[in-house]
Amino acid sequence: MYKLCNVYNIYIFLGKNYIYSGCAHYRGDIPMEKPHRTRRFLSRTVVATLLIAVITASLLGSGCIDNKDAGTQEHAMKLQVAGSTTVLPIAEECARVFMANNPGSLIYVSGGGSSHGVKAAADGTVNIGDASRDMLDSEKASYPDLVTHGIAKDGVAIVIHPSNRVSDLTIEQLKGIYTGKTTNWKDVGGEDAEIMVVSREEGSGTRDCFEQVVLAPTKEEITANAIIQDSNGKTRTTVAGNEHAIGFLSLGYVNSDIRAVSLDGTEPTIENIRSEDYAISRTLWMITDGAPDADEQAFIDFVLSEKGQEIVSEVHFIPVSG
Repeated sequence: MYKLCNVYNIYIFLGKNYIYSGCAHYRGDIPMEKPHRTRRFLSRTVVATLLIAVITASLLGSGCIDNKDAGTQEHAMKLQVAGSTTVLPIAEECARVFMANNPGSLIYVSGGGSSHGVKAAADGTVNIGDASRDMLDSEKASYPDLVTHGIAKDGVAIVIHPSNRVSDLTIEQLKGIYTGKTTNWKDVGGEDAEIMVVSREEGSGTRDCFEQVVLAPTKEEITANAIIQDSNGKTRTTVAGNEHAIGFLSLGYVNSDIRAVSLDGTEPTIENIRSEDYAISRTLWMITDGAPDADEQAFIDFVLSEKGQEIVSEVHFIPVSG
């Protein structure tokens, strides 16, 4: 017995202790010539193994079995992704889903900050660098071959403890707080208490985005008295743990432990960030050294796919499409 699938195929007949195999050329359902048969004595185990292997190879090669599911790759791959802690939740969840759809593929994701992501992509330490800010002019000059891929939108929220009665700050008031000129909450509508300023480290994309809007226009710097944290998560924990603290972090990290305030009367909402009505907004990037190779492109394509952009929304960021 045999089954023909396309214009050329392998067929086999399994007898009690023998295996017959051959090939048939045919047009339609009619073989054009009788197959040449070989007869060999084989054990049942060997026969069964050969049977499975031949049928599988035959069906895959002929197109009777489709081994390309949507969103999957034909081969396992290995990627290193690192950089911005803002992009980290997107990269981690997309990597998890991608690997689940592509058994054998390995995608290692870590943080380190935007500057690390840019440099690591440039020197080949990682395949894909993550950044939550635009590349600096100095980085573009040093690494002219880097290519950026926008994968999401985000806003930098100004956050305080939920018990703080302040609900809105102007850019000028915020600048006064972060330069150390304003040190008491009563000067901006709050209670009589010293302000604890929390900032990100130098090289952070979130800090760069904040500085570009709040401090760069007057070329001022963050006060030396600020408490420095090296991730969005640590910033959130610090602000949540002190009633008089203020910090800035990615909108995607805002939860019930803290409260975001309005800036110049505009709340940091998805709609206001997408329309750029909210002052501190940005694009989140994945970066490759030159044009992406096949594996890098496959992962970036997944992040930008409908499923990938659903993940962007699920982790509280803003899709680049719609």
